[in-house]
Amino acid sequence: MADTNVLAELFLPARQSSQVLWWWERDRDWRLPPLWQSEFRHVLLKYMRADLLETTKALAIWQKALGRLAPLEHAVDGQEVLALAIRHQCSSYDAEFVVLAQQLGCPLLTFDRKLLQLFPDLAVQPGS
Repeated sequence: MADTNVLAELFLPARQSSQVLWWWERDRDWRLPPLWQSEFRHVLLKYMRADLLETTKALAIWQKALGRLAPLEHAVDGQEVLALAIRHQCSSYDAEFVVLAQQLGCPLLTFDRKLLQLFPDLAVQPGS
């Protein structure tokens, strides 16, 4: 599974896209909390506001991402998310991805330094 910044690398040209694509090609059975949708739309909006992406292209990327990733959604327990966020002093957004990875017993692909530091047995940086 992967957090939203890693997902963005699958669909938007970025410096680490090839590393993320390697993981995706190796195993496409990623699981994601439903939160990925809101976060991904926010990433697209940031690209549009920075004039890095036209609206029509952003909408096409959204549809492509939704088609590939929506079937991979998996619910997480909100109480566990809050407890983990409090215990580790991370955001509830990050905690959703961590809790899901813990529930599934799989690694969490992330570029987030804090998550890599807090969860060294779970969080993996693509390319490392």
